[in-house]
Amino acid sequence: MVSSSKLVFDRVAAGRTCRDLWHPQFASCRRYNVHFWRTIMPGSFKLYVPLLVLPPLVKLNDVTARYLLEHTLQYVYISLCTYVQAALSLSAQCALHNLLGRLNYWCVMFWPCLLGVAIGPPLPKPLLRLQAITFFNMSLEAAVRKSTAPAIQYARRSKPLGTLTFMAFSALILACLRSGRVKQFWLVNPNPEAPPNSTQAGSAACSHAGRCGQHLVDGVLKYGMVGLTLEAGRAVLRKWSLLATRPTALFGAEFRAACNLKLGLFLACYVGIFRSVCCLCARRYGRERVAHAAMAGFLAGIPYWLYPTYQIYTLGLTKAIEMGWEYCGTKAADGDDNDDDDGCFTARLLRRAHRLPMLRLVQMFSFGYLGHVYAFYPRVSPVFHQKAMDVCSTDLTLNMKRRIAAWFAEVL
Repeated sequence: MVSSSKLVFDRVAAGRTCRDLWHPQFASCRRYNVHFWRTIMPGSFKLYVPLLVLPPLVKLNDVTARYLLEHTLQYVYISLCTYVQAALSLSAQCALHNLLGRLNYWCVMFWPCLLGVAIGPPLPKPLLRLQAITFFNMSLEAAVRKSTAPAIQYARRSKPLGTLTFMAFSALILACLRSGRVKQFWLVNPNPEAPPNSTQAGSAACSHAGRCGQHLVDGVLKYGMVGLTLEAGRAVLRKWSLLATRPTALFGAEFRAACNLKLGLFLACYVGIFRSVCCLCARRYGRERVAHAAMAGFLAGIPYWLYPTYQIYTLGLTKAIEMGWEYCGTKAADGDDNDDDDGCFTARLLRRAHRLPMLRLVQMFSFGYLGHVYAFYPRVSPVFHQKAMDVCSTDLTLNMKRRIAAWFAEVL
């Protein structure tokens, strides 16, 4: 089925060129390309400032000079890579137009964005995972908002269903982490399950150091402060123009109203419930097990009711898929040598599937879809992605989007 936006675009774009859409102030594509390759780099560095600032704040006492150096170099590298990805995507707009001889619906943003990421410089796996998961989360959010299916719309608006499914995601994630087969970041990272004959087993078999009460209070305060710091940072970005002209507004009612305390409350409650349930189970059964982490993770998801956001939900869904996928892959690899011919078909299938560059594919297609949604369905495009596109292109994409909207207004 052909979408109405494609039919309208094909109609309004007839006879128009990439100059009409992208660079009316430049007579040639070459001059336009030289211009943005020279000017858009600062936007990528600005985009990743939170990535530069927030991780050291979370680590607090564990920050060392070596860590700061490596972290800063990572920030510089991912900023440069994003600059190249953005520039290649913009260059592909003109290249595809000149190749086809006309403006094509799918070649305005989808294929150029996909190609910009595909051709761009490779990222180390931690940075690739960060970018791929971020793109996937935002594309999932856009797809849910765009969908008109009654079941999806009900699920989108139902807080009880959202909370229950997030609790299931949380249980799966923490069970995978407790198993020791998966090592990834999550809101809380439990220690791997210890074998029954280990020194951990005993009457007080909690895996943490120190007393349970101290462990619980430390987690609640630490993660609560992380949530407050994140929200304060977002409030500063939202009210930057006000604070730049009047710094004392930082203590005013308008800035306080822009700070949402619910993220800090959610993180504090999540960590508090998880740690308390794990400690109770360890004391009751002698040691911590995977099943205990799953139960604790399930109950820890209840505070989602307090902070039901797309960002938290899609993060939980994505992490559940990713960790479940990694768990199945590592389990299949561990059992490879001893399986007989009848029992190892699934394991062989999983190993072959894991050879695919899944993160790379997710990164490419998610960014292509986000670019498409940004241009033709801006009402469902995530706000963060819109700001990121505008910042990294110094508003070149914003001007393009406005021209498309103006063209659509002429016929609608």
